Amino acid sequence: MANKIPFWMLPASWGLVGKSKLRAKAEYELTGVALSKELARIDIDNDIDAQVSDMDIDVANGNMSQSVRDKAVAGLKKEPWVEVKHMQVNPEDVKQGYMELDWNEEFVAMLHAQGYTGESDESVVNKWFNDICRTVLLQENADMDFGLQDADSDVIKVRNKSKTDRLDD
Repeated sequence: MANKIPFWMLPASWGLVGKSKLRAKAEYELTGVALSKELARIDIDNDIDAQVSDMDIDVANGNMSQSVRDKAVAGLKKEPWVEVKHMQVNPEDVKQGYMELDWNEEFVAMLHAQGYTGESDESVVNKWFNDICRTVLLQENADMDFGLQDADSDVIKVRNKSKTDRLDD
């Protein structure tokens, strides 16, 4: 903007009012990500949505990862949030591995409200995760029929009729 005439001095700006004036000023004075953020903010009426919009633009421009954005948005909105950040499987024994979780304070508070306790946030989340794993295992065991049910009950059987079968019909 060093070599530009101030926006208010441009005759084209004199008749503009409201949002159209804000858009024209932004397009005159800004470029790139700053322009995108300012244009998005013009139609936003609260600070949280403005910050979320800024983060969306940062993600679109590669300045922020989706994971960092999601956690920050949950924090702004005071919502519980948890994510599997990393999962590793031992290639020599695929039954062994680990998952690395990330969470926010609101998630831990929600777990406390649901009755989970522990010496630290990590131990509370670990107890919750163990319960999730147990639930999956119990559901898997409940779904097993151990060969006692008819295996073909939900399978559609299709038979191609030969020429002789079609003639007989």
